[in-house]
Amino acid sequence: MRGLIEEAPPSSLSELKSMIASRQLEFPDQLERVVRCALVTPELIAFGSSNSVALACSVSPTTVVRLAGFLGFENFPDLRILFREHLRRRAARASASGSATGLAE
Repeated sequence: MRGLIEEAPPSSLSELKSMIASRQLEFPDQLERVVRCALVTPELIAFGSSNSVALACSVSPTTVVRLAGFLGFENFPDLRILFREHLRRRAARASASGSATGLAE
């Protein structure tokens, strides 16, 4: 099992996905369950509490907090920032492409 405990945490959700895809990260079963849920539904982490995420992923709140540490974050709120920034960038891209589409019509 390899985590990022002694390294810098990922700076973006894309970086996290890349690290997972290249097998730089290997998760214990419970942490993997949370990661899978989070990647499918990033809003879960971005706007949820550790308790609500745990409930949605069928794990304990402690497991959600452990995931943040496993990835190199100080705490769950720091992990939440990563997911919020991802959603902000995604919304900005969608807005920009919608604006460009509107101008062309």
